[in-house]
Amino acid sequence: MINEISRILVQFRSCFSRRAAFNWFVVVVFGFMVRLDHHGASSFVRWLCIKPRLYTALLSFFRASSWQLKTIMHRWWQIVVSGCPLIKIDGRLLLAGDGIKISKEAEKMPGVKKLHQESDNSGKAPYIYGHHHGVIGILAGWVKKTILYSPLCRAA
Repeated sequence: MINEISRILVQFRSCFSRRAAFNWFVVVVFGFMVRLDHHGASSFVRWLCIKPRLYTALLSFFRASSWQLKTIMHRWWQIVVSGCPLIKIDGRLLLAGDGIKISKEAEKMPGVKKLHQESDNSGKAPYIYGHHHGVIGILAGWVKKTILYSPLCRAA
């Protein structure tokens, strides 16, 4: 598994104008994979046993001018397309999406918005204050059997 992850990460080297930034990128990716808490960059320091004096250098990576997020995202798309067959239905890529709303007590927190709450329970308020986290992903892989889908999927 480590060899496969390393093979993929090496393909991102061209996205960075400095080797140090690329090395921190690898550290951050591994940090996301191994951490069990969600306390920001400090959790990378804990879970990867990084020397605490390097914490500032780790934070500097996120503000570095030697890389662009758009370039990394484009490279990731190229890696996925070249390494995995994309699942298509009627010539269209199959995407999966999901989202979650997490309520917060404070209304003036950064990122907190008034969110409509979809529920059949009349006891719940129609709106909550909180964060909305959403994600969309492309489905890739090898289909060994014919995909059966309803006419509703065809209309989407």
